[in-house]
Amino acid sequence: MIKDFFWFLIFAITANADPKFDGVLRNASDGTMEAYMIPPFASNHASFIEPLPNGDLVMAWFSGTSEGESNVAIVFSQLKNNSDQWTKAQVVSQRKGYSNQNPVLFHDNKTDVLYLFHSQQEAKKASAGIQSEDSAEIWVLSAKNVTNSTAIQFSPPRVMFKHKGSFDRNRVVVSLRNTWLYPMYYAGGSSKDQTSNLKECVDHDVFSSWLDHPFTASNYLVQPSVVRPKKGNPRLIVFFRDRRAQHVYRAESPDDGKTWTRPSKATLPNNNSGIEASVLSSGNLAIVYNPTTRDRNPLSVSLSDDQGITWKYTRNLEYTKSSNGVEFSYPTLFQDSSGRIHISYTFNRQTIKHRILPNEQWIMQK
Repeated sequence: MIKDFFWFLIFAITANADPKFDGVLRNASDGTMEAYMIPPFASNHASFIEPLPNGDLVMAWFSGTSEGESNVAIVFSQLKNNSDQWTKAQVVSQRKGYSNQNPVLFHDNKTDVLYLFHSQQEAKKASAGIQSEDSAEIWVLSAKNVTNSTAIQFSPPRVMFKHKGSFDRNRVVVSLRNTWLYPMYYAGGSSKDQTSNLKECVDHDVFSSWLDHPFTASNYLVQPSVVRPKKGNPRLIVFFRDRRAQHVYRAESPDDGKTWTRPSKATLPNNNSGIEASVLSSGNLAIVYNPTTRDRNPLSVSLSDDQGITWKYTRNLEYTKSSNGVEFSYPTLFQDSSGRIHISYTFNRQTIKHRILPNEQWIMQK
């Protein structure tokens, strides 16, 4: 009897223990794998995960004292193919008096160059009425020959878009014209004045060759997530975050991103927090988001088999009844060649969590 109680006590302590923020991938009880990244600083948010052709994964996020404060840095980590250990995150962009946000990673397969875009704004000021987001610009770093590098080394960060209030968030899409379609938005000012834009990099020169393709009637709509439902087809779909905290919005392009339909309400709620959509190998769409108009809890993944008109299957990734200090947010996702779905997201601002779903059937299970 005493022996049974002893093992019960050990199990209870283990089950309620805090997760280890050590960057190690482990099997979870629900059939997924999970890793909690090693946090470089106290506050961690807005991760982005990207695959490389050699099977490696790379991740970036921003980390510092708290969002908007001086010296908040973009940090970078790598998971080698066939490894279960993410590297300790290294600072790759940091500037005194400024705060960095929203890294976006993009690997150009033709040149084997990894680009890291991110926003940078003036740090918070004590003066009333000053909105730091109004000062934001887009900066970029790059690393060459990354698939053959033992350690990826980025160039010094340089400003790319000087238009004040510029922000990015979601994945770059390669057009059928072999140009790069870079979704971004303009923050600062009132929510109504915030709009989204699709930048097109014509000759892959990120410092000079951008065209503008504004999203039609995108007031209040930010952080566009663009997907191509069918490979080789010029039709694109975009999903937006809603500053009014009501709905995810959806629009389409018939001509590979040059023009867009007027956005309409999707069937999914939105809490004025980040979302990301992706096309799976089956042709279905997956989207990661908070299924609420209030809190950043729970965080869920949904599947659509009709290109985002309806979402038949939903499964929670994170949920807790507690509301104090709880935040699961700003997800990003992609599916690898084996069918596994990789998702990274903010875990209570303490760290970034990496989840691996075994397949899309996992989402269909209750």
